[in-house]
Amino acid sequence: MERYDERQNVQSRATLEPGTPEYEDFYRVHPGWKTKDDAIRALPGLGRVGNRLDLPFLGVLHDFVAALGREDKVDGPVAPERQEISAERATEKVKGYAAHLGADLVRVGPLNPLYVYSNVGKTWHDPARSYGGRIELPHQNAISLAVGISPRMLRTGPVLSEVVEIMRVYVKTATIALTVAGYIRELGYPARAHVMSNYQVLCIPIAIEAGMGGLGRHGLMITKELGSALKLATVTTDLPLVHDAPRDVGVKEFCEDCSLCAETCPAGAISRGGRRMVRGVERWVINPEACFSVWNETGTDCGACVASCPWTKPRTRFHRLMAEVASRRRKAGWWMSRADKLFYGRFKPGPPPSWFEEPDPVWRQYRRLV
Repeated sequence: MERYDERQNVQSRATLEPGTPEYEDFYRVHPGWKTKDDAIRALPGLGRVGNRLDLPFLGVLHDFVAALGREDKVDGPVAPERQEISAERATEKVKGYAAHLGADLVRVGPLNPLYVYSNVGKTWHDPARSYGGRIELPHQNAISLAVGISPRMLRTGPVLSEVVEIMRVYVKTATIALTVAGYIRELGYPARAHVMSNYQVLCIPIAIEAGMGGLGRHGLMITKELGSALKLATVTTDLPLVHDAPRDVGVKEFCEDCSLCAETCPAGAISRGGRRMVRGVERWVINPEACFSVWNETGTDCGACVASCPWTKPRTRFHRLMAEVASRRRKAGWWMSRADKLFYGRFKPGPPPSWFEEPDPVWRQYRRLV
């Protein structure tokens, strides 16, 4: 298994501009992606479809996310005097501080070097980052931070209200991660925040190795507490910390017997078959180009797969109980997916909040598909 090059990510590829040296060099090495990627570039684009009264909701949040991901924000100077603290006490303080700042889940684990990107693929126009630059991250530990997404807002997709909620959560996760990293540097230890507009690591496998959840059929992490209705940020550091033990919450067995996300996906991007080996990991394979095409046609990141998942429900006492049962009963996916259909019916998007305008026709087209 080799480190993953961020330049190969479908979202990173979409940032390449035809005629530039980066564009020509990339597709000279990867000609098989060019036709698909050019077709995606011809679509309206993520965040560019919607009512003119609503698009600024997203634009303002996008600007915040971009600003929080600047290199001088995610990392910085370390205090010259190192405070002596035990790993147990440091872990307690970091977790408590992150939870106080608004993190719904916090887990600590090792930083597996294989989960560090090999090269920069997205710069977000930050002059401190160079496209294709080699990434070296020597830290030993990783703090995974998760913030939950509103299931009600998520269920409105694929319309603008859904992606506005997603970006709100990205702003919150970035704020928490930057604050925690800054606190650690003040203690005299190096620390870097990895946030939506400036990742150097793969947040999902790091969180899974720390025991936060398991990898679902839709390619996202599913947790017992939040389902997959969450966003992640990571803080890497050399501060001594106690690692959380990996835990199996039953996701693999559940998803083997449930395919609601695949049935719901308007792009048909999620496999209904079995798992395959990908870069040394056995997992379900998704079609990222098909998924990303829907994003760029509707102007949102859709969210139908997450919203339709039986693990992603309003966080009531009943649904918390069902999540507990699902994590313990290894055939839960079979009967819970059928109970979900019986109780909730075929998945249908919910209405956006009243402070949003009516969806445009292209949205209605995809809302019929899901």
